[in-house]
Amino acid sequence: MKSFKHLVLPTLAGLSMSLAAHAQVVYRCGNSYSQTPCADGKAISTDDSRTDAQRAAAREGLARDKALAKELDTDRRKEEAQVWAREKEAMTARNRQDAKAKAESQKAQAKSKPAKEQKRKASVKANPDEPFTVQLDNGKAKKKKAP
Repeated sequence: MKSFKHLVLPTLAGLSMSLAAHAQVVYRCGNSYSQTPCADGKAISTDDSRTDAQRAAAREGLARDKALAKELDTDRRKEEAQVWAREKEAMTARNRQDAKAKAESQKAQAKSKPAKEQKRKASVKANPDEPFTVQLDNGKAKKKKAP
């Protein structure tokens, strides 16, 4: 882009000057051009001293530069699309791994919950000597009276 910068201002100035009448005075005021005088403005010549061959060469160069810029832009867009596709694919793979790990974690928790709940619950065991004894998993026994 920097290589085009030095061509833009002179080209625009040359085009605007070529469209203007040759007898017209143009003033350069800093980095801009004006038909009215300004402070520290310098009058410049508006005559295009280039030959037709030079103008044609300049147009051809401009056309080549435009084509190259378009090609570079197309290449850049393709590369960016490929990068985005790879990133999306990697993110999808990470999401799948995370989902799989979460599912496995939930399965492990689901398996461990019933075991914990079983420990908390009392189991009723038949004891032939004492028919109404409830045996708890913690090893303690409670006796209940018959109704």
